[in-house]
Formats: sequence, structure tokens, C-alpha cells
Amino acid sequence: MRFHETTTAELEAVLQVHRLAFGQEVEALLVDSLLRDPSAQPSLSLCAEQNGQLAGHALFTALSLVGTGAGTGCSLLAPLAVLPQHQKAGIGRGLIERGCQLLSERGIDLVFVLGDPAYYTRCGFVAAIPHSLQAPYTITPEEAWMVRPLRPGVLGSAQGTVRCAQALAAEQYWRE
Repeated sequence: MRFHETTTAELEAVLQVHRLAFGQEVEALLVDSLLRDPSAQPSLSLCAEQNGQLAGHALFTALSLVGTGAGTGCSLLAPLAVLPQHQKAGIGRGLIERGCQLLSERGIDLVFVLGDPAYYTRCGFVAAIPHSLQAPYTITPEEAWMVRPLRPGVLGSAQGTVRCAQALAAEQYWRE
């Protein structure tokens, strides 16, 4: 498995990974919108390649934290997609690990995700709301709003509500 930052030439293949992984167009359109959205920058678009073919993709986009965490570097993982025939093979986890490593090197302190706690807690994420880190909308169940610290001591020192990219601002994207 090889992980690399997405090139512009791979855009259509990346969008196809999302279409096939989710069985619909919504996530592919979201990825395309986020990659074009200046308010989502800086972003990290990361691919997993197996045998010369894209098997997965993760997109991390900029977030700001409004509150006592102003100045804390934050990113949002959304969406994460793995082709159906490659799921349950560690590709998603590999994308998360490599993405978090690169983001940490770039000065990001916290990575947020809205997703299945049973999966993401195995990838180092914890519930964000008990750490006074709020999503832009009410999340149900609230355990689905999670955060992964990328440096020691950041949880508890940063608090507030995240502000996401314009392409993700619609409430429909904040339902689990």
C-alpha cells in the first residue's frame, strides 16, 4: 500500500472512489466542492494506492476554532472513502494515520471527524464534546463528533466551536 498526496490529474479517479464507496454522488460532489473552496484551505487530499490503482481517499480540510482555542491548528477529516472490494483491509486506518502524521508535521494540533465511534475510536479519536469542543450544529448521537489530538496537552487547553469551510456549512452535512 502506498499513500501519496493527490495530484490534479487524479481528481476524476478520486471522485469515482467516493461514488463507488458510498453508492451515490453526494460525497463525490462534496469532495469536488471542498477542493475548490478557498475557505477549506489548507487541505490535505490523500490517496491510498494498491497495485497501481486508487483504493481509497481521505480529505482533511481547514477548520477554525472559535473560543479559547483560537490559534489552535485544526483540520476536519471528511470524507473518507475506501472502494468496497478493499474495505476492512486497513486502508482507511492507514489513510488516517498517514494524514495525521503529515498534518502534525504541518502544525495541526487537532483533527476532528463526524462518524461511527466504533470505527474512529480505534484510530485514536475520542468524543469531542466532553472536551468542550463543539460542532457547528447539534450532533446526534453526540459521541459521533470526535477529535484526535496530534500533540500532548492540547485537549483541555483548547475549547470552543469549530467553524468549517463554506462547502461544509450546510446542516445536512452534520448528520450522522
